[in-house]
This record gives sequence, structure tokens and C-alpha cells, in this order.
Amino acid sequence: MQYMKKLLFIALLCFTSLSCSHKPKNEVYICTGRYAKAYHFDPNCKGLNRCKAEIKVVALFEALVEGRTPCRYCVH
Repeated sequence: MQYMKKLLFIALLCFTSLSCSHKPKNEVYICTGRYAKAYHFDPNCKGLNRCKAEIKVVALFEALVEGRTPCRYCVH
């Protein structure tokens, strides 16, 4: 059931990205900290300022499969 929810979320995100007027980004920034749960499009996002671990660039799909959610500051 959890797997189906992730697939539905990914499909919905892809659909909304395609319907937007801007080109969707394929890479996002994540904090590798233990409790970090968001992905970011902006490497200078204030949501990443609190990251005490490494900040990595990963594919958007990888971040979604890991269960990460959009940052409330930089992902519109």
C-alpha cells in the first residue's frame, strides 16, 4: 500500500511539473542529516541553512523514492 502511495505521488508530481510553464528541474539538493526530509531546488535556500550534515545533489526521482517532500520555502 505504501508503495502505491509513492507511485501515485510521483505520477502526480510529474503531471503537475509537465503542466507548469517552466521547465522542471531534474536535480535537487538534499541534506543528508538524520532527520532531514525535504528536497530543495535552490542550493541557497534558507531551509538548507540548518543542515549540519553534507548537502548532496541528487536526481528528483531519487529524492521522491526516498520519501522526501518539497521544501516549503523554495519549491513552488
